[in-house]
Amino acid sequence: MAKKRNKELAVNAGLFAISSFGSKAISFLLLPLYTAVLSTGDYGTVDLMNSTVSLLVPLLTLNIQDAVLRFGLGKDADPKEIVSVGLRMVAAGGTVLLLVVAALHFLGILPVDGIYCVFLVGMFYLSALSNVVTMYVKSQDHVRSLVVSGLGNTLIMSVSAVLLLVVFKMGVLGYMLSMALGYLFSVLYLFWAGKVWQCFGVDIRSGLMRSMIALSAPLVANSIAWWINDVSDRYVVTLICGAAANGLYAVAYKIPSILSTLQSIFYNAWAISAVKEFDPQDSDGFLGTTYELYSGAIAIACSVIMLLDIPLARILYSNDFFDAWRYVPLLLVGVMLNGLSLFEGCLFTAARKTKAVSWTTVVGATVGIATCIGLTLIIGALGAAVATVVGYLVTWSTRTVVMTRYIARIKVSWQVEIATLLALILQALLAMQWGMQLIQVPILAAVVFLRRRQLMSICGFVRKKVAS
Repeated sequence: MAKKRNKELAVNAGLFAISSFGSKAISFLLLPLYTAVLSTGDYGTVDLMNSTVSLLVPLLTLNIQDAVLRFGLGKDADPKEIVSVGLRMVAAGGTVLLLVVAALHFLGILPVDGIYCVFLVGMFYLSALSNVVTMYVKSQDHVRSLVVSGLGNTLIMSVSAVLLLVVFKMGVLGYMLSMALGYLFSVLYLFWAGKVWQCFGVDIRSGLMRSMIALSAPLVANSIAWWINDVSDRYVVTLICGAAANGLYAVAYKIPSILSTLQSIFYNAWAISAVKEFDPQDSDGFLGTTYELYSGAIAIACSVIMLLDIPLARILYSNDFFDAWRYVPLLLVGVMLNGLSLFEGCLFTAARKTKAVSWTTVVGATVGIATCIGLTLIIGALGAAVATVVGYLVTWSTRTVVMTRYIARIKVSWQVEIATLLALILQALLAMQWGMQLIQVPILAAVVFLRRRQLMSICGFVRKKVAS
């Protein structure tokens, strides 16, 4: 049984790896183009629009995509009814946004050009639809369709970006259109592959929508708090330091996105396994062992990427964007803590303890935003990077305590976790200084030593797979 669970998790992770690595590789190749063609101000403005969409989607749809996944993996409802609920919530939320944006723009209250308003509403619909159909397809175990969708999204976006930015020289408008076209392909493909079109007009049994909203609505607070932790720093940087500074800060996230890609590969597979295999007693140690392996792997990856910060920045960041390398080390630590918190969040959702997911995130977000405002006023955008670490640290530590006491009997080695975190913070402080790459090597060695058990287990697993 354990072998079957491990195999399913590994297979799904492998498929998501193909999609994520392919997508990120293409995105990374295009980053020098973006930083060469767009100004820091343009890049910062579009980044804020995307950040706003990431807040509005869970708020106006009541995070219904999480209920689509959770109910879809269960056997107590018709999948067509489940996805129909999700689509109706997207339609309702999108209509509200369209009316509000139109009214604000007509009254002159919204201080942006009309094209940005169109982009905001369009990306809301595409992003929300993508979330719902992705979770539906995932719940039906059509993982290969998600791989094609992810690769197709990136390919369409990349080709259109080259055409619109280089050939037609459309500037920031071309950049926005390329993103929208990528999402449009993803939505249309998943509608076809998942046969979502068959769900139109399906009658929804009494109580299903209410039950799904009861599960997803508490997660709205979680999403808002997560947004505060994840993206509000960019608003703070824009307000205090300006759009150009935010453009620099937003680009800095591109190197940490290597780590977040590795995490998302596992997270997408884990979101399925956590629901299917959840055992509050963790009788066979499956949950605890998986947590240890995941924690060790991303800690080592974080340290390695940090060591390569400046070489990667030379390749990826053009012109005025190069100075973004200084923000990368702290953002990497924040991304790692975020990944651990998301892992634990899957277990909370599997146990249907969504209120606990929300309040643990709210605690971290409250501390994070207060720290962000205070430090950004004092030391500029670097303060926002420090606050990112603080916010995610509070969320992870709070959630870990709650998880081990009330959600699942998972054994967490606090000594190893804390020692690893302290080593990575020390490395980050060194990595923010020019010419400190060699001094980071002993710290990387220390992280590997602390995580040697997990590293040996992972290497042993890989050797067996290669040998077979």
